[in-house]
Amino acid sequence: MLIGVALLLMGPALASAQAIFNPKDWDGKEGPGAKSWIAERAKLPPFTAPRTADGQPNLQGRWGGTWSGDDIEEIPRFLDITTPPWESYISNPASGKIPYQPWALAERNAHREGLGREAWSKDPTKRLYYDPQAFCMKNVPRYSERGYELVQTRDSVIMMLNWGHIYRVIPLDNQPRPSSAVRMWMGNARGHFEGDALVIETTNLNGKMWLDSGGNFIGPNATVTERIRLASPNDLDYQATIDDPETFTQPWTLTARQRRQGVGGGQGGGGNAGRDPYAAESWEHACHEGNGEHEEEIQQLGFKWYLPPQPPKK
Repeated sequence: MLIGVALLLMGPALASAQAIFNPKDWDGKEGPGAKSWIAERAKLPPFTAPRTADGQPNLQGRWGGTWSGDDIEEIPRFLDITTPPWESYISNPASGKIPYQPWALAERNAHREGLGREAWSKDPTKRLYYDPQAFCMKNVPRYSERGYELVQTRDSVIMMLNWGHIYRVIPLDNQPRPSSAVRMWMGNARGHFEGDALVIETTNLNGKMWLDSGGNFIGPNATVTERIRLASPNDLDYQATIDDPETFTQPWTLTARQRRQGVGGGQGGGGNAGRDPYAAESWEHACHEGNGEHEEEIQQLGFKWYLPPQPPKK
């Protein structure tokens, strides 16, 4: 029991700096995910994004994050103090479930069983992998859970996270991609505009990062296609479609609201409750500095470094 409590208290600090929720203060409703945002989006009046000097839709600004990071599927009840009830962020398929291949679902379940969290583990004393984000890494699309600052030039889009000094530079000129042998945490991205939407296609992932701290994952051969557009002056509509036939039975899509920071009113989209001019600024969150002791603690607890599983040979 003491080990389970230690892991629970350590988890928010190391893995995601997640908020702590008191079940007694919760109103009993699920937090807003894809379903709520799609319903709200449908009620918005038609909106055409303003243009930059280069004629591109102007998506620039600092945009709030989305999910807490615990589980991108539905959380129907309180799992623990870091994981309140929440809607799924998966809009397709309509079930809100990730369409895993049977082998991959078994792998995801093994990830959860080995987390040492009493909510998911039959035996919390067993250890397998800890959420790789504990080591201050990110991937696409998980980077967007933290929010980011978006800057546009004529030839590229830059996305900057204050968390861990992570950034993306996305060319808009369709330049050749590196060899498939080149694998990176954030992959290799190419972007273009389709009407008001910024479309980003990312390949060359290394598959070493989960999609959330509940063990959901994609393989290194996945293609992630993001569509980002302004749904209103202060709301980005964020969608990420994941195509990975080795791991999933069909492509599937995440949908989330991302709120412009500093304007308030952004529950579920990362906006702060009140107007805060400082929220529109990027403040350094140097996740990877001074974490050596924490990494040693994770290893001492018996967790291994996660490597992408191999699909069964045909």
